[in-house]
Amino acid sequence: MSGTLIQSQTVSAIPKYSGMIPHAPVMRTVNNRGDGKLFGRENFRYEPDSDTYVCPGNKRLLRKGTNHKDRYTMYKASVGDCGACSLKPSCTQAPRRGLARHLYEEALNRMQKRVAPQAMRLRRSTVEHPFATMKYRIFGHPRMLMRGLSGAKVEIGLATRAYNMKRITNVLGTVKLTEALHRV
Repeated sequence: MSGTLIQSQTVSAIPKYSGMIPHAPVMRTVNNRGDGKLFGRENFRYEPDSDTYVCPGNKRLLRKGTNHKDRYTMYKASVGDCGACSLKPSCTQAPRRGLARHLYEEALNRMQKRVAPQAMRLRRSTVEHPFATMKYRIFGHPRMLMRGLSGAKVEIGLATRAYNMKRITNVLGTVKLTEALHRV
């Protein structure tokens, strides 16, 4: 349900523990019904004090349940409110409207506000380039060779060390690197 590129729980904790500010685009699901003519989530207002959404027709969508596995909370309007609403044809084709709210919605919204062309260019050059280099040059193909999470961690660790050594060699040169290693 989340559709995010990275773990949103991790994103909410990063600034708190490390001081780093994540810059990553948030991939959101869209209302895929009604040929794109139905109200999207941006037309609904979240009210944190009452933990409800307010629809364009000024009716409340109440909290109905939380799915911890997929990390979202479901909010739904009453069938009576939707049935009597003049905006229903622009809102939903179902008997009532529902919205899903990610458990870490605030962190995802903050991260989305930081996404700017300048920040994304910096991210591409500092983060994505080394990862792509490791993925295709060190591994030689886009799949892990070892099985399981522990095997993948070992493989990524070795690839990262190899990349860092290669990068240090390119930046310092072999003579300075050798001298620095002998001093240690």
